[in-house]
Amino acid sequence: MTPFPLSRSDRNTKILMTIFLLVMLVSFGVAELNVYEKVGRIHNGVVLRYGPDPELTANLTEPKTDLAPEPDISSLPLEGEIVARMNTFSTLLDITHPHVFEIPLVLFVLAHFLMRTRAPEWFKLTTYLGSFGGCVTFLATPWLVRYISTSFSNLLYIGAATMGLTVIIMVVVPLIDMWKPFKKPANN
Repeated sequence: MTPFPLSRSDRNTKILMTIFLLVMLVSFGVAELNVYEKVGRIHNGVVLRYGPDPELTANLTEPKTDLAPEPDISSLPLEGEIVARMNTFSTLLDITHPHVFEIPLVLFVLAHFLMRTRAPEWFKLTTYLGSFGGCVTFLATPWLVRYISTSFSNLLYIGAATMGLTVIIMVVVPLIDMWKPFKKPANN
């Protein structure tokens, strides 16, 4: 157990922490909605956004001919479902750079709130590992899809869902523990 549990904080500190935790919950909700908007609502959205350019990979695997074959448009998104391509090294670096600092920092702060609760140690450790594992998976997936294989595309959803679940835990458990602390059983 932590030496100074959240439940022992003064009322103003509890209010400040509650506001922060609720804002973080909304922030991650918006981030999850952003993932859905960018790649989740479109079939094969992760591959379309981060995967290698089809014409480049076709040029590497197909023999050159004088006549260009008719492009296959069956895999392209429907009208209104255009996906912004973010698959060059420079673009991936521009996307990853701020997120590789921001997401772990926010998870670290939220983990400190969970650390100050009286939840079991195994529960805390599982949540910490899940949150940072989800973060690494989420951040690595565009690179894996672009440079290794498009079969890694579902890892983006797994990483986002894992982070989302652990953020909910790291917000809800501290709020409950802070405002409705567990009562110690009376000694008989």
